[in-house]
Amino acid sequence: MIALQTQMIQMNLVTKKQAEDNEKMKLLAVKHTEDIRKLTEENERLLQKIEAGKTDIQTGRNRSIVHVKQCSKRNMNDGKEYGLLFSCDFVKNRDDTVLRVVWNGNLRLIHTGPKDGSARRWFFTINGKECRDPRTIDTQLHVSDSTSDNHRPAYVEGYCRGIPAGDVYVAWNVGDVVSGVGADQSKFNTGDSYTGWIATVRIIVEEVDVESSDTVIV
Repeated sequence: MIALQTQMIQMNLVTKKQAEDNEKMKLLAVKHTEDIRKLTEENERLLQKIEAGKTDIQTGRNRSIVHVKQCSKRNMNDGKEYGLLFSCDFVKNRDDTVLRVVWNGNLRLIHTGPKDGSARRWFFTINGKECRDPRTIDTQLHVSDSTSDNHRPAYVEGYCRGIPAGDVYVAWNVGDVVSGVGADQSKFNTGDSYTGWIATVRIIVEEVDVESSDTVIV
C-alpha cells in the first residue's frame, strides 16, 4: 500500500513537472513571438527612414536629399586676397527646397602690416550673392604672427533658403573682414592669404526637402 502511494506521488510530481515545463515553453513561445513582432516593427521603421531620405552623418538627423553634386580640384594653390576661388554649377529641381553647401580644404593667413593683426574672410555666394536666409555662410581667420606659415584644415557648411529652381552658381570667395557698423566700420589688414595648398578642395551642394524631414534651420 505504501509503495503504491509512493508511486502515485512520484507520478503526480512528474505530471506537475511536465505541466510546469509546458507552461514555460508557452511563455517562451509568447516572448519569442513578441520579440519577432518588435523586430519587424523596427525594420519597418528603418525602411521608412530609408525611403524618406538618408541620415546625416554629423547630426544623426534625417534629411530628404532631392539632389546632390560635388565639385573638386586638386592642388588649387591660390594665393589671391580678393575674389573668386572655386565654383560649382548646380541645377536645383524645386522652388520649395533649400540648399546645403559645404567647403572642404585648407586655409592660411600670415600677418603683414601694423601690429593689430591681419584678417581674411572666406565665404559662399549663390548666384553672385551671399545667403541672407537665414545667414551668410562664411569663416574668418585673424592672425598677429608674421612668421607662422600654417595651412589649417577648413570645413564650412550651411543652409540657404529662397533659392529658386533652375541653374545655380555656387562660389567660394575670399575678401575683407570688416568690423564696426556704419561710419565706425573699419577693415583689418589684408595679410598674405592662401587657399588649397597641395590638397584636394571640394564644394558639395545638396538640395534638401526640409518639409519631409526633421531638419530645423534658424
